[in-house]
Amino acid sequence: MKKRFMPLMLALCLLVTLALGSCAGSPAASSTPPVSAAPEESKAEESAPEPVVPVDREDGLPAYTGEPVELRFTWWGNDERAEITNKVIDKFHAAYPEITIVGEPKPSDSYWDSLNAQLEGGNAPDLIQFGGNYPDFVSYLLPLQDYNGSLLQINTPETFDQAVLTTGTTDGNLYGICLGTNCLVLAYNKTVLEAAGAPLPADNMTWDEMIAYGDQIAPLLPDGVWPFVDNSVNQANYISYFFQQRDEPIWTYEGETFATEEGALAWINMWEDMREKGLIPDIETTSGYGETGTDNSALVAGKAVFGLIWSNQFASYQGAMTDTLALCQLPTGENNALVIQVSQYLAINNTCSNPEAAALFVNYFVTTEAAGEELATNRGIPSSPLVRDAIAGKATDIDRQLYEYLSVAADRTVPQGPNLPNDQEFIDTLKQIGQSVSFGELTREQGAKDVFDLIQRLMVK
Repeated sequence: MKKRFMPLMLALCLLVTLALGSCAGSPAASSTPPVSAAPEESKAEESAPEPVVPVDREDGLPAYTGEPVELRFTWWGNDERAEITNKVIDKFHAAYPEITIVGEPKPSDSYWDSLNAQLEGGNAPDLIQFGGNYPDFVSYLLPLQDYNGSLLQINTPETFDQAVLTTGTTDGNLYGICLGTNCLVLAYNKTVLEAAGAPLPADNMTWDEMIAYGDQIAPLLPDGVWPFVDNSVNQANYISYFFQQRDEPIWTYEGETFATEEGALAWINMWEDMREKGLIPDIETTSGYGETGTDNSALVAGKAVFGLIWSNQFASYQGAMTDTLALCQLPTGENNALVIQVSQYLAINNTCSNPEAAALFVNYFVTTEAAGEELATNRGIPSSPLVRDAIAGKATDIDRQLYEYLSVAADRTVPQGPNLPNDQEFIDTLKQIGQSVSFGELTREQGAKDVFDLIQRLMVK
């Protein structure tokens, strides 16, 4: 399958010229409901009210035309994300005193269970943060395209990267507004390597070269420290990256999968061989780390030198450690597979009592310099060129490392593909299969068959 190069529409713009409800298919929502026309013989036909198109204020923001309202906003992440998000909320309150936003942050490992329960119970927040799995939730979400260009000032390339609007669109409806873009990176503990007299990694190593490098540094590391975190089944995007390198994408926009049982077995064999050689922790150690954030990371705990994270997590991982972290490119394969993708989306619950106020908050969050100064790259590289330009001169050393990393990776990128349907079930079941193999409850071959069958089953749900 021929790959197309994806320009780094976001990150390459910074400093170093930088750089996965309403019923689906329902009619687009407008800011006011249509009025049914009366029969011509009984009364004159009534016209539907025109949607509200607010006049910009002196500060350039759309004006709010409604009554005072309180809305709830939920997101996942650590305390640092909660702190900076609440700062943005405070600034929004100053700009729109009639609109109160109540933040409801949740830990990453409990976010989806909590959100699913709220959505099913009809008491979910008005504003909801999603990942690439938002298409699984569109029956709960409000289409936003009718607000684009008015309440949402994201309708031109000058104000917002238009490609990310495509990834936030399903069945012709815009449901998710990009909060930033990122990619997978390998973070490593530079302090430990230097103290051990071990060489630093080279960029763009192949998988075989990366494993050979692990063999080289393993004897130099302190007891109880492994070269790599076991990232075999705790990050679905990593196995997807591996399949893409084999020219076997797990899922395409055409609704097809090219994943093979042989590819799944190759992935399992590679990681289990690494475990047997002592390059990743034993399964008992691995199972004690969820690898969903800094508080359950073997990298942060000092149990491993290299760990897979998202680029927008780099600052929080460094902030959780006294040792110095640096970045290493993911292993290369036969085909390019690195995706610069939307990190998170912000969506509006279709039960929201005041979509106008909710849309204004989304707009403020993604298009204003004031919000961008607080958010920086916490949720990824901003999608607004105006925000990127405004914060470029204030970039931290961490951000500069990210921009350099993404620049080096520029010629290895491919367009972002869709998430597998029922994405969260895939992630959860993949982890169960992987751990069953590692604990000896399944053979490697049976584990590979189970992964392959899982993909086939989820495709047709």
